[in-house]
Amino acid sequence: MITLARREALMQTCPNCHASQLDGAIFCSECGASLLARKSGKETTAALRQRQQVDLPEQPRVVAAPPVSAKVGRSIMLVVLNSGRRMTLDTGEDILIGRKDNARGIFPDVDLGLDGGYDAGVSRRHAIISFQQGICVLQDLNSANGTFINATRIDPHVAFPLHDGDELTFGTLILRIEFH
Repeated sequence: MITLARREALMQTCPNCHASQLDGAIFCSECGASLLARKSGKETTAALRQRQQVDLPEQPRVVAAPPVSAKVGRSIMLVVLNSGRRMTLDTGEDILIGRKDNARGIFPDVDLGLDGGYDAGVSRRHAIISFQQGICVLQDLNSANGTFINATRIDPHVAFPLHDGDELTFGTLILRIEFH
């Protein structure tokens, strides 16, 4: 059992809106402000994103419509930019993205815990990729540290269309989506 004093020790205050946040959160769940800026020795999301852009070769942007789930042989490839790990996913089902938690019975289809997801601020149930009316979409599941498409934060529980080559950021972990 966590005492009130211990719970308060596990909290931090947002420098922007002064809302209480769990210690270790990267973004404020109330206003979206970065909570890393006030911690010394850690990179901000913007700095991490700039470093990734410098270290990685430029990827061509394809502005084609995403595949529909009914087409046989089509697949989604997620590439973790930090490690280069590639995951091929079936387009027939919704795809849960997050971190595995055996104790809570959470087993996402894409476990980003294997890629440093805990340190990057990936929630256990962070986001979901699904097909709606033949369009591949991404929805944030009200994650603590946000979901971004091409560096733009998306609103929770709102479906945003995905395109081949989009960069998806979960907390500070950056992935690229490819349609094959």
